Amino acid sequence: QKHGFNTMTVKLFITDKIKQLVISAVLIAILTPLVIKIIEYGGKNFYIYLFVFIVILTFVMMWVVPNIIMPLFNKYEELEKGELRTKIYDLASQLKFPLKKLYIVDQSKRSTNSNAYFFGFGANKRIVLFDTLTKHLETDEIVAVVAHELG
Repeated sequence: QKHGFNTMTVKLFITDKIKQLVISAVLIAILTPLVIKIIEYGGKNFYIYLFVFIVILTFVMMWVVPNIIMPLFNKYEELEKGELRTKIYDLASQLKFPLKKLYIVDQSKRSTNSNAYFFGFGANKRIVLFDTLTKHLETDEIVAVVAHELG
């Protein structure tokens, strides 16, 4: 708050911490017994089975985190039709980036920082814009930020 970036209320901070605790507890409760079973089953070669499990878990979490966990903390909405949406889809098409959806997230309730990122893998990629971008930058500036994210 010293530099004016933080906009999070105490209530939001506490609810975020409770959500984080519950999610962590659920994941630990599910994953710990699975890891123990894998170690027991694998015997001397447990590390091979554990490695395979972790690789699979990584791909599962690549879907779970953005689709289930992240929406628990922020509101994601598809960017409304208009010039910005059109320009971003055109850029993605020009770069052969397989953009499936374009979201805006209500990050301003936590911070004044602006950002954009993409997630997904294969032909199912999505771009997320912080709402602070649309509040402080012009359309072409936002497209430049997205172009930076896309490489």
